[in-house]
Amino acid sequence: MKAVLIIADGLGGRPTDLEGRTCLEAASTPNLDALAAQGVLGLVDPIGPGVRPGSDTAHLSLLGYNPRQVYTGRGVFECFGIGMDVLPGDICFRANLATAEETPDGLKIIDRRAGRIDAGQGELADALNAIKLAVSPKISFEFRPSTQHRGALLLRGHGIRLSCQITENDPHVVDGMVPDSKPNPDAHEDAAARVTAATVNEITKRSFELWKDHPVNLNRMQAGKPPANIVLLRGASDAPHLASIESTYNVKGAVIAGGALYRGVSLACGMSQLDVEGATGGLDTSLTAKAEATLQALRTFDYVFVHVKGTDNAGHDQDAVGKRDFIERIDRELIGPLSRRLDWSTTHIAVTGDHTTPIDFGDHTTEPVPVLFVGPNVMPDATTAFHERAAAAGGLSRFSGQVLPILLGYNNWSPKYGA
Repeated sequence: MKAVLIIADGLGGRPTDLEGRTCLEAASTPNLDALAAQGVLGLVDPIGPGVRPGSDTAHLSLLGYNPRQVYTGRGVFECFGIGMDVLPGDICFRANLATAEETPDGLKIIDRRAGRIDAGQGELADALNAIKLAVSPKISFEFRPSTQHRGALLLRGHGIRLSCQITENDPHVVDGMVPDSKPNPDAHEDAAARVTAATVNEITKRSFELWKDHPVNLNRMQAGKPPANIVLLRGASDAPHLASIESTYNVKGAVIAGGALYRGVSLACGMSQLDVEGATGGLDTSLTAKAEATLQALRTFDYVFVHVKGTDNAGHDQDAVGKRDFIERIDRELIGPLSRRLDWSTTHIAVTGDHTTPIDFGDHTTEPVPVLFVGPNVMPDATTAFHERAAAAGGLSRFSGQVLPILLGYNNWSPKYGA
């Protein structure tokens, strides 16, 4: 048997999104609705009721892990997903290319995403990676961009201990001042935390010095675009210890995702990464290419996890029409081809989101998201549409996390708990 898990990032919404409807309710989704009529729906709290999930912790939970036990921070997943070699003792960060301006009080953030920069990131990275750190000659680093403004940074100590017990320097708000990184309160006497925080501060300040007049940014400013003139670092973490999904279920899985975080989480769980041309991790991603890659991967792998990011991008940008239209693309370009070409006598599929990103708030909220299971061993319920309101009346009711284990259970792959 085969299985497919599709997670549309930030899928969920609120009835205030579009004239009394969520973006998912407002979207025309004939293929998803047809699957809903054949399957069973419910609402899933990505981590638990009332818990506002991060994308990393939500994915760990949906894939079957307890993030409260295994989560060490987001940075390591970004580094894994971007192809960086993480060694024991390395400290990893999630990085943003951002736009800052100098003020008498310090550096102020004007745009946390540098206008979602789409060119020149590699040249900026080369310039930053060429510097030698003044904090300590025993510390090296690598910054690597991924998609748009996103990237990852890895610190490595050579005969010196580093620590992830530090604060971040991303203010998380426009017009916020860039704060200095510091040791966490319970690590303020730890020399490793102090030197790690000092290293983060040096890298960030020197990025601004290097990039503010870099040719990439001079060209951007001339074109009326915000410069990518500073790197912000957050999510400090070291490597987690996760039992692979294969070791638990004795099945091999693959991930198709444009975003480094989602590849990184999946790689940490033991999946294989499949590179798909046109899978950008943005609104311009090729969903038809992802559908074709999924069908091809099922010839080799037992299950495939497909991640789609555009829904969340539109939600964070508070673009209701853009989110609705992207959901319609998911239905037409991803769900449609899979519906027509999967062998439904041997395949189970699950469709859900990793959190709710309502338009009015523009960020993750605590509401659950709809989840759909379809396949030969699924007992259908009475629902005939795929959206939040229909899912609330679905046969699965409301549960927390564990979507992949439930999906694999329909294929009779789950180990027995107890005698």
